[in-house]
Amino acid sequence: MVRVDRILIVATSRELLGDTAVKTGVWAEELAAPYYVFKSHGYMVDIASIRGGKVPIDPESLQGQAGRSTAVRRFYEDAHAHAQLHNTQSIALIDPESYDAVFFAGGHGIMWDGVANKEVTRLVEGAYRAGRVVAAVCHGPAALLDATDGQGRPLVAGKQVTCLTNSEEELSKRAALVPFLLQDALTEKGAKFVRAVADMSPFAVSAGRIITGQNPASSRMVAELTVEALSFGVRLTP
Repeated sequence: MVRVDRILIVATSRELLGDTAVKTGVWAEELAAPYYVFKSHGYMVDIASIRGGKVPIDPESLQGQAGRSTAVRRFYEDAHAHAQLHNTQSIALIDPESYDAVFFAGGHGIMWDGVANKEVTRLVEGAYRAGRVVAAVCHGPAALLDATDGQGRPLVAGKQVTCLTNSEEELSKRAALVPFLLQDALTEKGAKFVRAVADMSPFAVSAGRIITGQNPASSRMVAELTVEALSFGVRLTP
């Protein structure tokens, strides 16, 4: 039987930037903020990762203002939530129809293991074609790049989509380390790229059942738009 009122958060399993020794992983805010938005609206929330096992956390996301965010501190004080990160299920074992929505958290790691990955594509396409919501924030939309609409067209083609912008990637000082610029890649797939006027400002956009956010500050906004989409008839019924 299909499980209802559940949302899946997917995190990267990649812990290094390319061939460097620079640590990366999921960006803590992009996992923690949506987790509590979904919980506050009554959803059960599961956390999976691309390979399964322990999820790497980008160390920069635990420092300074980013690490002091209310959601991140709450997550690390939440024994159940934090424990989920140490023993996640691989997405290869996930049935996308078991969830109302699938949410891809960002962090630079997903730029490697979220692209050209058959299991990521299966999860995105399976969820979307089953009428579920597919959401992603910051680098998370990298997971959408290889998905199609069932007729061979890129899933993002003709849709308003956002992600960490080229200028924001430059600000992160990692533009030379990533395998490609996500804004350019989405545009090349035919997406109608949209963004906030100012770098690092919260911004999210809903294109039907595809919902994307621009940067870590947009994490809560993407989650709220996901819940809103579900409340307008997308949510599964028993």
